[in-house]
Amino acid sequence: MGKENRCVVPVTRFSEYGSVRDPITNNLPLYWFALNEDKPLFWFAGVWTKWSGVRKAKEGPIDTEIFAFLTTRPNAVVESIHSKAMPVILRTPEEIDI
Repeated sequence: MGKENRCVVPVTRFSEYGSVRDPITNNLPLYWFALNEDKPLFWFAGVWTKWSGVRKAKEGPIDTEIFAFLTTRPNAVVESIHSKAMPVILRTPEEIDI
């Protein structure tokens, strides 16, 4: 993949599952993160590509475009909840144009 496969994914917040299950429901808790209380727009760094294949048997073969966002080591805020990774966050137009 090259520069032409880069993309950005606009978001105002994101979530991560915690690692300790709730003793009553046995569910993993969901934690939400935003830049601040106003939840301003920011972007995840991502990549996209064309894809051909069968996603659903009833649908048969399709041609589509797919994307994924990139991850990095978690910062101090996210690490206490999810120690493996977090999305690559871009905050300014200058960061997007790199």
